[in-house]
Amino acid sequence: MIKISLRPNLKYPLQLIIWSFIRSVERELIGIFFSVQINLMFLSLMFLGEFIFGLAIFLYQNHYLKQKLKEENKNSVIISPTFAAIKLITNKQDIMKRSDSNFKIFFLIVINAFYDFVEFALSAEVLPKFITTSSSIELRLNGILIIIQALCYHHILKLPIFRHQIFSLIIIAICLSLTIIIEFIFQDINIFLSYPKFLLLFLILFLIQLFNSILDLVDKYLFEYNYLNPFKTLMIEGFAGFVYSVIYSIYRNPISSLIEYYNNNNSENFIILIILLIIYIALCGIQNSYRVVTNKIYSPMAATLSQYFLNPIYIIFSLIVGGDFTSNGKTNYIYFILNIFLSIIISLCGCVYNEFIILFFCNLHQETFSQISSRAESNMNKELIELADDIDEIE
Repeated sequence: MIKISLRPNLKYPLQLIIWSFIRSVERELIGIFFSVQINLMFLSLMFLGEFIFGLAIFLYQNHYLKQKLKEENKNSVIISPTFAAIKLITNKQDIMKRSDSNFKIFFLIVINAFYDFVEFALSAEVLPKFITTSSSIELRLNGILIIIQALCYHHILKLPIFRHQIFSLIIIAICLSLTIIIEFIFQDINIFLSYPKFLLLFLILFLIQLFNSILDLVDKYLFEYNYLNPFKTLMIEGFAGFVYSVIYSIYRNPISSLIEYYNNNNSENFIILIILLIIYIALCGIQNSYRVVTNKIYSPMAATLSQYFLNPIYIIFSLIVGGDFTSNGKTNYIYFILNIFLSIIISLCGCVYNEFIILFFCNLHQETFSQISSRAESNMNKELIELADDIDEIE
């Protein structure tokens, strides 16, 4: 009744999972071993990584692969440079028309970078102030992203949602509702004094997820309706976001914390920290490169799932290292078990939504990619057999 489906180009969401995990681990290690408050610096470094890797891959495509492909394709059809299975075929006589003007496209990219900046700033600046809440609450509610993106994907981009996807979204919504209810039950708060602050926390978390959703959805719109190169888009977003972070640094300068750390520690530790931050730039560039590729080949929901999929591991890490899931001053394992169970269910439903897992009951398999392909192949074989029989009769 359950089947694992190996979709085409599955290696790209898998790569996204791997690099997202490595980046998260490295950032956690920096927080554990180096007592320096540089959350906002991570923002600038992330955008810098996006810009560098987007620019590098875009130039590689245009200056190397393009020349090679031009030599091999001297006919009227030009095959554009390929990277990560992204290929755009056009004709000299019939170039694909974009849906929007260059100004609107540039405006959307710049605004998208602003959403990314605001989402990261809220996560780094505002959430830590809610010290009475669980440190993993943002991760555990990331499933909201899949629901928001799916609804916008259907209603704004006018792309279909099928039976198995609706089923998945319903289960995810139930699990997220239970996650919020469990949080209200187990948190050590005064019902009269802290509930307004607690509700404000969920509002901020929703805004973070909303901005995150807009980021991937606008990218998908630009890829599908304006045929933009994903790495060119990543490059411009990285540059715009870096400018935003530099401007914000005038108000909240993260460099001062780094200087303070240098003055209070030996040079060897500072050099190690700088090396780790450089590695973080590279990891951000690689991870976001695979994010835009996964978004282009699959969907925003597949990109979100790839980053949510390892949440059960993050939750366990949060319990062991971060002292999370406490109630009445002690670790509450019922609180932990309920959340990790719900997180696993959401991850599995995300796999069902993106057709990495196919359910063979209640006709949930009928509209999946593999079953449609199988039926098409079966019909084609049937037609070939009938054609062969007709030929035999004529002979």
